[in-house]
Amino acid sequence: MHGKTPRIVLAASLAVAFGLLCATYVFASGTEKVIFRFYKRIGYGPVGTLIFDASGNLYGVTGEYDTTNSVYELSPGANGTWTGKVLHYFKFGHNDGLTPTGGLIFDAAGNLYGTTWDGGSHGQGVAFEVVHGASGWSEHVLHNFGHRQDGAAPSGGLIFDKAGNLYGVTANGGAYSSGTVFQLSPGANNTWTESVLYSFQDNGVDGRGPEGSLAIDAAGNLYGTTQTGGANGGGGIVFELSPGANGTWTYNVLYNFCSTSKCADGGSPEGGLIFDAAGNLYGATLVGGASQCGNDTCGVVFELTPSGGTWTETVLHSFAGGLKDGFEPNAPLIFDSAGNLYGTTMKGGQYCSYYYDCGVAFELSPSGGAWTETVLHNFSDSRKQEDGARPLGGLIFDSAGNLYGVTSEVWNGSGAAYEITP
Repeated sequence: MHGKTPRIVLAASLAVAFGLLCATYVFASGTEKVIFRFYKRIGYGPVGTLIFDASGNLYGVTGEYDTTNSVYELSPGANGTWTGKVLHYFKFGHNDGLTPTGGLIFDAAGNLYGTTWDGGSHGQGVAFEVVHGASGWSEHVLHNFGHRQDGAAPSGGLIFDKAGNLYGVTANGGAYSSGTVFQLSPGANNTWTESVLYSFQDNGVDGRGPEGSLAIDAAGNLYGTTQTGGANGGGGIVFELSPGANGTWTYNVLYNFCSTSKCADGGSPEGGLIFDAAGNLYGATLVGGASQCGNDTCGVVFELTPSGGTWTETVLHSFAGGLKDGFEPNAPLIFDSAGNLYGTTMKGGQYCSYYYDCGVAFELSPSGGAWTETVLHNFSDSRKQEDGARPLGGLIFDSAGNLYGVTSEVWNGSGAAYEITP
């Protein structure tokens, strides 16, 4: 990365799983600017990770608060201005869903897909599509959750496979009321059929409460996390679902968190997983790690490496909270072309105590087997009240290498979209 301010480096070490991991902190910042402030007509409390279309417009959802939930578009104009437009309002009593929780995805035709935690005909959330037609945008409910054992409270976003099927998770419901992994398959006349691929059991071995989007590899295997459950007192797991003959799926636990003393390896993963080019998985946990933040530990960024049918976990960064670092990362990570990782934390940072939601945007850079963390921006800067707090979504790049995201709060409670120039 170029154009960064001079760096002051502090090294700390953490013993994890009989190894020594060196975590390096860098006190440097990118330049952050708010590109849009949300208000009632557009929606309150933006959540999830934004997406770009080919024209440079941004799309996302609002749903952190109980009023004015929406799917929205932000369009760039002259002199760095952005204009907001609502594509769909989620309304009480209309069975079209309430409280969207994750980001959106596009299909090849430019239609948008997502999920809501609540609402729908059974009151347990929906999967939806927002279609761009000649007369504008319209919403279509693909599936209403909460019927029998099909899952409840879908969390995170959706992903496509090569055949056009959609996949996601529900935090509740299923055969054991501990959440599900589901598939939505398209049929004639814009109908979709839901299939439960797996119901979590929370039986001391299995996980409970999956949250965050799934990841899919070239073979069609699905990967995800649960926030609780597993073999180590409820620290959560990483799991794999592999497709077989006749529509069957094989479930496998790849890693149980809290496998090391005091959960130094992390606990309660929430933001989903991503792959690197070598097939390694990366994610973050809300708690665990080497440092104490208030009444809990601060969270980690981790890597899972496959070898001979087993997966080995390595902690890349253990968050420290306080004035030098954030804590409680709950959003998906992204890579740049050089192999650096980027993400956000809900809490912590230079302008925040342990008891308030502020957060940071961060970069992790690999070098010689170690990873260096750079705090790109501390949210809730008291010198510019509108800069936002509590980012409940990850980051995305534009073509120039700038980062974009949303915060669910600003000083008036409505949230903001921001740009960071590293």
